[in-house]
Amino acid sequence: MTLRLAPSLVERLGAYLEGLPGGDDALLFTTSTGKPLRHNQWRKAHFDPAVSAAGLTDVTPHDLRASHGTWVADRYGVMTAAHRLGHSNASVTTRHYARPVAGRDDQVAEASDAWFSGHDDPAGARRGHGDDDSSAGVPAPV
Repeated sequence: MTLRLAPSLVERLGAYLEGLPGGDDALLFTTSTGKPLRHNQWRKAHFDPAVSAAGLTDVTPHDLRASHGTWVADRYGVMTAAHRLGHSNASVTTRHYARPVAGRDDQVAEASDAWFSGHDDPAGARRGHGDDDSSAGVPAPV
């Protein structure tokens, strides 16, 4: 599966990987001897210290996956989230990953009120696929 990343992230990762031995085959996370890290090694060596440094507690890699799935489903639709998470069936995405976003119900109520008042595009309404709304915020992780 191919997944598109943010161009700025691709640039940063590319610059980092260029400095590693192995060229195009370099691994992002390795042991001190250059071998691939196992999940538990990666978590203890990199993930958990990053969580602590950020002042967070009880955050898992799965929490980040769920937050990303929720954000994508809310902003771009469940089918897009299903694709990004590698699900062939969107019901898996809705059952395990797409979570309610705080404040979204208030936005629906405001959008309904605007619609009843004759306005088609109230502030804060979710836009459809392909709409460019760079001012839209990112919902808080769940």
